[in-house]
Amino acid sequence: MDKRDEDTQVPRVWKSLRQAGLVEIKLDEFPEKLQKVKHVAIGRLGELLERQTGIREQESVAHSLGTLKRLETTLRADAKAPRR
Repeated sequence: MDKRDEDTQVPRVWKSLRQAGLVEIKLDEFPEKLQKVKHVAIGRLGELLERQTGIREQESVAHSLGTLKRLETTLRADAKAPRR
């Protein structure tokens, strides 16, 4: 991805995050939102696999699910960490 593509993609990503309600949400609401996003992504991946569409979008959704899982794991670890 070159600089011009990145410059146009970043605002689109932030817009998508805002529309999904994932920007500036309360920490206690985050796990529920995360589950909803994962559910939508899993559904989309299932659709893509059934249609046997191009691999690029399948990989993108799968990568997104991995990122969401890492985020979920981090949030759980932070929640269990002792407070000082």
